[in-house]
Amino acid sequence: MTVRQPPDLTYKHPKCYANSRGGCSTKISGEHYVSHALIKLYTFDDPSVVIKPTANYRIPVDIKPKNFVANVLCTRHNNDLSDADSTALDFATFLRDIAIRYKNGGGEWGPAETIEVSGDDFQRWVLKLIITHAAADVFTEGDGKRVTTIIPDESIDLLLDRAEWPRTWGLGVTGNLSNSHLKFDPFTRAEVVINEWWSAQPLIKHDPRTLLGGIVDLAGVSFTMCIFNQSEALLHDDKINPLLGVLQRPDSLTWILDGVPKTIQFRWNDRWQHRPITFTMHR
Repeated sequence: MTVRQPPDLTYKHPKCYANSRGGCSTKISGEHYVSHALIKLYTFDDPSVVIKPTANYRIPVDIKPKNFVANVLCTRHNNDLSDADSTALDFATFLRDIAIRYKNGGGEWGPAETIEVSGDDFQRWVLKLIITHAAADVFTEGDGKRVTTIIPDESIDLLLDRAEWPRTWGLGVTGNLSNSHLKFDPFTRAEVVINEWWSAQPLIKHDPRTLLGGIVDLAGVSFTMCIFNQSEALLHDDKINPLLGVLQRPDSLTWILDGVPKTIQFRWNDRWQHRPITFTMHR
């Protein structure tokens, strides 16, 4: 009989960015820069597809999507975040299917549709994508040089659901259409379902350089992520402010065309206020 030893909950893998409180497995895994399932979705699961990473990823050759990874997370913590990846896939699939049928206004909008996804898991997915990029040092400055940043332990506790999100931290969506930094239209540009379906950029505090969050685009919609008190930044009306008019943790996102809504309903388990956001579209 083989006796299995319980996992060492104090072990900290030196290459795992989520090792702040231990609980690591002894094996490091390849964490995708953006969820593998999303890449497969947007490439129609074509086995011949290759990715051409930009120079900052330090991958000098064209690679298969399964290899677009950073070795920055242990197997156990990677597996713990699988629900976040599934939620992002559900979100993107819903919007992408509508966009393909709509054909930039040349197709059908169709009947009212609603999908419900976990807001908590989607918030974690946005944070995970940003932290993965920061842990692999692939974010760049204006001159193209890579930026090394400190990843706060608090962000890991939030990522692994060890702590409650503070009211003024977390996910946000534009509530002010004059904010040119944030996208809100998943349907009227073909590029959104071809080659501009995701991106990530950081928010960094200098001296010392510390990760404060970032902006992630998925399926034509921009999401802000703040791991700091953003309440003051939300009020600054400077056009260079990416947080201008952001609404935190929306109850739902709805796009209405000709009176017909398409809605993503977020399910939250926190105690904070959640307000619906509606975008009215025109042909």
